[in-house]
Amino acid sequence: MASDVEKLMQHILNQFLARQDEKLVDLGADASDRGEELAEGKERAIRVEELRLARMTGPFHNGLRRAYEATRAGGDAISLDDRNEEDNRQADALVNFLVRTRLASSIARETDDNHYIYTISVDWNALEEVADQASVKLSNVLDAGD
Repeated sequence: MASDVEKLMQHILNQFLARQDEKLVDLGADASDRGEELAEGKERAIRVEELRLARMTGPFHNGLRRAYEATRAGGDAISLDDRNEEDNRQADALVNFLVRTRLASSIARETDDNHYIYTISVDWNALEEVADQASVKLSNVLDAGD
């Protein structure tokens, strides 16, 4: 049985990311592409997102809880340094599932060549709405230690 975190991520994938990926496949198509080729491209894009979901569940959950704790402490964002492996995984997950879907915003600041600190701010009201749509109580996700 899927955890609340996985349910939330799956809902984000289905309602936002899959639609974005399908549009990208359509935009990349030309007149010679057949319908079944387009359908296969869309299915492949969704499978890639599902693989990301499986790989990013832990970092997403940890990053989300970290952002929540920062908010509870009076902050409005967290900073994640890609030179730190765990920060980098959390940034990847939050950017993929929240920033891409406009459920969060991010600013990147270069630290070294090709290294960045990502400052991520979650739109808690929008995320709460999405969690409700997914039949997930966001407070359970944020308080869960699994």
